[in-house]
Amino acid sequence: MTALLSFHTVPSYVLPTKPFPRNNLSTLVPRMSLSSSTSNQQISNKCSLPVDAPLKAILFDIDGTLCDSDPIHYYAFREMLQEIGFNGGAPISEEFFVKNISEQLKPLDGLEDVCKWIEDRGLKRAAVTNAPRANAELIISMLGLADFFELLVIGSECERAKPFPDPYMKALQELGVSPKHAFVFEDSISGIKAGVAAGMPVVGLGLRNPEKLLSKAGATFVIKNFKDSKLWTALEELETEMDAGKMKT
Repeated sequence: MTALLSFHTVPSYVLPTKPFPRNNLSTLVPRMSLSSSTSNQQISNKCSLPVDAPLKAILFDIDGTLCDSDPIHYYAFREMLQEIGFNGGAPISEEFFVKNISEQLKPLDGLEDVCKWIEDRGLKRAAVTNAPRANAELIISMLGLADFFELLVIGSECERAKPFPDPYMKALQELGVSPKHAFVFEDSISGIKAGVAAGMPVVGLGLRNPEKLLSKAGATFVIKNFKDSKLWTALEELETEMDAGKMKT
């Protein structure tokens, strides 16, 4: 008999055998104001990141940032409804989600290049999401990034989820990095507000949300994917600053 789960969840037996590090839920996360951190953000076409040298960490959202997974959730749910008939309160069975994600999941263009750039420079990295842990671990594993991320932070396992800064602040705390030396990749308005409220610049992914709205939420600049020249201009600038810092020391 098919096990039924709540929408967007998957059973534990389809998860990677290598677990991600669990977060210390007893750690208190300082509260910060959302409005005060975003009030002075202006819509801009600039392609530089206000990060203090040296850059030490890059944080990623998952859905809509690492991959365009929203359509997969939608089609899995629609297929389930077609199979069993409409039921307003019907949960989604794991087989539909897993089948669709295994057939359709692809990384966002240029993701591999960005990950290599990060690895080559020995930067710390974490995935920070409001998705259920099972979904997040499955997607990361299927994208081949289980060994890339040092940490996975789940919003519901923090005191407050995005758009509050708690998940991003917890990631920084566990990585041992100041927000002045890190930045974020995010695709949603709530996620951008969370990253900005945590004290970091945010690169918006304009896959499904208008650039104007992402910029208004606080994104430093918006890209279509990880091949965008605006991103690589900013990374080259950061690399120059990092090299200059090494020469001074």
